[in-house]
Amino acid sequence: MRRQLTIIGGVLLVVIALGAGGVSMLWGEEELPGITRDPAPSVAGVTFLDHSDPDGAREVEVVPAEGELTFLYFGFLSCPDVCPMTMADLAQAQRDVGEDLASRTTVAFVTVDPERDDGERLRSYLGHFFDGSTLALTAPDRASLDAVAEHLGVRYEIEPHAPGDDRYDVAHSAITYVIDDRGEVIREVPFGVSWEDFAQLMRALL
Repeated sequence: MRRQLTIIGGVLLVVIALGAGGVSMLWGEEELPGITRDPAPSVAGVTFLDHSDPDGAREVEVVPAEGELTFLYFGFLSCPDVCPMTMADLAQAQRDVGEDLASRTTVAFVTVDPERDDGERLRSYLGHFFDGSTLALTAPDRASLDAVAEHLGVRYEIEPHAPGDDRYDVAHSAITYVIDDRGEVIREVPFGVSWEDFAQLMRALL
């Protein structure tokens, strides 16, 4: 079973879904925060465009270097609460674990609203939270975004205000995917955990 939290029109919904590969656990092995899946999904070979460098985007994978972790999150910059709260918690966790462990963690933010969230906005947004390196990511195209979203179980929807209206809202799940140096998702952390929980994960998994 997999639990996800979804924002629709500012309302937080809990989505329960059966995992295709096996039973997941919440606060399972070693009493660490988050959910595990068996088999663990892999992001090896999945590429995004990273806009962290103002000189131009580059194609990257989110698999970290040996002995490091990536904390991968799918959101959008106009999100009023869940996305900034998650980024703030991850930033506080990095400060709490100290420079050595923090340097071995990378936060990767993938926008599900690339029409509004360009590279400059992504860089500026992440700069409000993090002093160190981050990945400010877009998918190469909508089909690529949908493919990786389906693979990981990310849920998002674009909801127009009315027919013919250019304005729209974005609904999305709120899971942080912890990726190890093999490219495996070793923890899926739902919204609502504290920065202390993220810090506990960093210390235990590194």
